[in-house]
Amino acid sequence: MKEYSNSHMEYIINEYIHKDRDRLIMKLHFVDGWTAEEIARHKDVDLSPRWVYTIIDRRLTEISKFL
Repeated sequence: MKEYSNSHMEYIINEYIHKDRDRLIMKLHFVDGWTAEEIARHKDVDLSPRWVYTIIDRRLTEISKFL
């Protein structure tokens, strides 16, 4: 993946990911640098790390053409 600025990534996430929880997961991972394990323990996420990785992978596929 090519380099990106935090502001550009946040814009892409806000613009093309429509589910609140998934937007939060993507921002925590790509803007704030959280790991899937850390995100999984977040009070508004409460998923397994494996499921967090799945969401990140699926959503990254969706937005990669805009990066």
